[in-house]
Amino acid sequence: MTLSATRRGLLKAVSLAPLAALVPSAGARDYASAAEVLAEIDRLEADLDARMSALSAAVAAAAPLARSVRADHERHRVARAALRRRLGLGPSNAAPPASAPRATAALAALTALAQDLVHAYAEGLPALRDAAAVAALAPDLVDDARHLAVLQMWAEAEEPGA
Repeated sequence: MTLSATRRGLLKAVSLAPLAALVPSAGARDYASAAEVLAEIDRLEADLDARMSALSAAVAAAAPLARSVRADHERHRVARAALRRRLGLGPSNAAPPASAPRATAALAALTALAQDLVHAYAEGLPALRDAAAVAALAPDLVDDARHLAVLQMWAEAEEPGA
């Protein structure tokens, strides 16, 4: 699907992104516990933040997006820490990515990572087995689906012939 760079196309993509994230994929993951879901979200989020920072260092135009994504993710981390405490799961064990990503991180790789993060939320919500936890994480899913939509549109705009 190719979106035009029109305002209507942008609004449509942003409004449909959360719904698209909920469509099951062939490789859908079944999470065994809330701790597993939160650990995967932590890992993917940290990796995405590191890669966005690397991209913003290489491409100045990416800096505002990277700052916005990092700010959302910081707010998400605080909320997940509170959720962990409420569920008695202990603190996050997320470690920073093992190696610094290349400064010339490919936009396609960033988009794929953002999609993995959205899928982790969407596929993990049922494993939480706690309505309040789902309600707490659902807005974060929407934020990350919005980030994904922006990255997808950017990648499409960069495609040859776009």
